[in-house]
Amino acid sequence: MTLYTELDEAGEAQAGKDKGKRSSYRDEDIESTIRSRMGWLIFFFFGLMMSTVVVEQFEELLRKQVALSYFVPLLIGHGGNSGSQSVTTIIRAISLGEITQKDYLLATAKEGLAGTLMGCMLGCGVFTFSFIYPGFEPKVALTVAVSLPIISLWANTLGVALPLLAQRLRLNPAVTAAPLMTTIVDATGLLIYFFIAKYVIGDM
Repeated sequence: MTLYTELDEAGEAQAGKDKGKRSSYRDEDIESTIRSRMGWLIFFFFGLMMSTVVVEQFEELLRKQVALSYFVPLLIGHGGNSGSQSVTTIIRAISLGEITQKDYLLATAKEGLAGTLMGCMLGCGVFTFSFIYPGFEPKVALTVAVSLPIISLWANTLGVALPLLAQRLRLNPAVTAAPLMTTIVDATGLLIYFFIAKYVIGDM
């Protein structure tokens, strides 16, 4: 909680400099909190609706291979978790002055490689488990194993770009970057997963 409190206070302090508003989180009332966040939540809500559209577009594939649907929460959850770790790390580094806009490529390379390697390790675990547990089909497990590092790479890349973009636009990255990353990864991660499934499993 301490980190997020610091991030909120840092974001409000910046907003106070730019707009002459209150800079302390303790002094911010509920009305101000709702006003500053509700618009973003509405935007994120409609963004998440895109996930429903994506699933609907691959309805035929899911009907033929129902097991693919079992891993949807795992994949979008993992993408959100991986990206959130990256977002939090970058926001902390920004708030401590450890990185600036000029460090974008360095941070992207570092977070992207870390995400890819961690996704590969988890993917290998899923694929290996498919040979132990009879309920997992190897082709479905392979689809998940290939999807995990790609989704991790994409999520971590966004995890670097969005906080730095928010800083450049003088927005509070603690409020905007993490949920925006999650919203994007939820929809695009499903696209990545289903396209890989079509390639690995085929139309059957």
